Amino acid sequence: MGIIPENTTVITYTRFVYYWLIRPYEPSIVIGDNTGQFRSDGIDISTPPVNDRTNPGNGYYRKNKVFHYLDKYSNKLYSNRLSELYCGQKAPYKENARNSISQFFDELYVDEFQDFTDNDYKLLMDLTKATEINIHYVGDFYQSLVSRSNKRGGTPYSKVGSLAEMVKKLENQKVLVDTKTLRKSWRCSAATCNFVNQKLGIPIECADFHEGEVLQLSEDRDISDVLYNPEITKLMWNAGTRGFNLFPSTNKWGYSKGNTYTDVCVILISSTDCILSDQNIVLKPLVLHSLYVALTRARRNVYLIDSAAYTRFVNALINT
Repeated sequence: MGIIPENTTVITYTRFVYYWLIRPYEPSIVIGDNTGQFRSDGIDISTPPVNDRTNPGNGYYRKNKVFHYLDKYSNKLYSNRLSELYCGQKAPYKENARNSISQFFDELYVDEFQDFTDNDYKLLMDLTKATEINIHYVGDFYQSLVSRSNKRGGTPYSKVGSLAEMVKKLENQKVLVDTKTLRKSWRCSAATCNFVNQKLGIPIECADFHEGEVLQLSEDRDISDVLYNPEITKLMWNAGTRGFNLFPSTNKWGYSKGNTYTDVCVILISSTDCILSDQNIVLKPLVLHSLYVALTRARRNVYLIDSAAYTRFVNALINT
């Protein structure tokens, strides 16, 4: 719209949890045997808390201690433990917080729902118990595991094998799931959507049928033209891929999440070469989701290089 509409608040998840679910109720927060033991001075988004509980004296505090959540020097709450603090409170505390936001907002929208894991996910599920506010969680199951809010875990997606399982899990928690409304992509071409549908079995449709192709490269001249073209973003499995730093405009499959490029070249790994043939495709969830992300970053063309062709080209280049 060009502006934030009237009566609309746009806020990060961290600020939302702190200012709406924790800060107003700090005097009633229970940690261990203590109630109201602190009044925080904000959120610490830069200092990582100590997670190693096996080394006594290194600064780790257990969950029943205030300093597990609060930096003793800055008096700020660790941003990545806000949800844990909320989830550790008793039912009356949570009900009070839910009722409060219901009095201030009519609708609550959370984007990138698939990235919220562990305590962040549990907190969002707790909010669905609110009865006086409409809550909408928007996400793409097939982008889960690629990046997540809690780097130390990945539940529920690390324990869910398919979209159907995830839908059932949410419905068991009385969450209404819509898998069709946002199926159409305004980014990808019809050719890309069809390829992803056919090869990965992931339902996606093109919203406007703009031009674009999926092209396999096998000849060294074609591979060279694409790899050295700065206008084409090369997407590789990770930074350890041989030749990662040799070509312009290079990124990793997972790190490309959220980006939009005109054209991309996806360098496949051996376990994903099967998408270029008619053989059955069986990929681990993380690989499948990361490949899906990489394949759906381009507005126009998607170039594919199988692992053998890429290895041959890069080895000849390095050894020359």
